[in-house]
Amino acid sequence: MVSSKNARCSAAFLFAALLLLSHCSAARRLEEDAAAPAEEGDYPDVAPESPPEDELAPPPVAPEFELPPFFPEVHLPPMPEMPSIPGFHFAAAEPKAADEP
Repeated sequence: MVSSKNARCSAAFLFAALLLLSHCSAARRLEEDAAAPAEEGDYPDVAPESPPEDELAPPPVAPEFELPPFFPEVHLPPMPEMPSIPGFHFAAAEPKAADEP
């Protein structure tokens, strides 16, 4: 019977072998592609000149179609005074004692 340690080692070895095989085949394909002559329709060696950024900008929006501001200014009424509970009051804040040497 195969122990679990041997099974794990076998699985790890199989995984490493498959990984190595896939890397080798990918490297072989890259070498073949690099050695192949260039075909028509391949990308040029030099990139074409790009248009100035002004040509890429969208046209200005007419004033009647402008969007309102994203967060309009909101004016809230003053907060009402909180009702008090009869017989309950908060303790007065203790005065802070000055630091004495």
